[in-house]
Amino acid sequence: MSKRVTVEMPNEPKCKKFEDWEKKAKDVFAAYKSAKRTTPKGAPTVVLPAKKEEVDCITPQLCAFVWTKDLGEMYPSVNLSNGDKAKIIIYDRYTLSGKNECSWYSPLFNPIDFKAADRSDDDDSWIHTLYKAINEGDADKLAAKFLAENLVVEYPGLPKMNKDQWIELSKNFKGQTHDLFLPPVLGAPDKDGIQEGVAAVTRKFKWSAALNEMFKVEFAEDAAVEIKAYDNLKVKDGKLLSLTPAFHPALNIKAAGGKGTGA
Repeated sequence: MSKRVTVEMPNEPKCKKFEDWEKKAKDVFAAYKSAKRTTPKGAPTVVLPAKKEEVDCITPQLCAFVWTKDLGEMYPSVNLSNGDKAKIIIYDRYTLSGKNECSWYSPLFNPIDFKAADRSDDDDSWIHTLYKAINEGDADKLAAKFLAENLVVEYPGLPKMNKDQWIELSKNFKGQTHDLFLPPVLGAPDKDGIQEGVAAVTRKFKWSAALNEMFKVEFAEDAAVEIKAYDNLKVKDGKLLSLTPAFHPALNIKAAGGKGTGA
């Protein structure tokens, strides 16, 4: 960590000095008894070029630990007891300098996602229903139920798009399906009622040659490809305000079932 790192915890004021955040977080981290933090198997870290020599990264983290009395006091609405084995999924978002120093760190999690270690992951969240609706392919129904009128969509290397432009772009992803390969997270609303979310999504589809120029890669027309991405979402009142899929075209667009990628 750089001493000048900015840390943004969910719905908390920014800490612009590492020392300030470290003092504040010390007792919180200690409350996670016997914590084991791992990257889920098969889940990549996505690295994207940012300003100057920096890169923006997202790494999912599965934290398994023993629930404590202190955590119960911090999160009184969580239905876990002292000594219970527990888990939570966290998406670590961070910026690294050319010297591999972290200058910004913002983990995304929601206390409602604290679960007993042996409990199955939910599959009926708002984010699950969003991607189910996208997979159904009914653009009018999707727009009416899930999309804000002022939706902004931004894919890597492409100009920002509105709702209609995104739907038009999606026609180039022929037969596209979206599968969540990790539990998604939708944070608690901020003071403006906006929720940040991250969804770990595998997109599978038949390639359109028009995408080669857009993403600066090379695949044949109708090639079967897949993209593993972390979709950054902003949601308000059950409507999607922004969608920013995080993936590196040259690294994360691959031939389906293989390692090949465009150059």
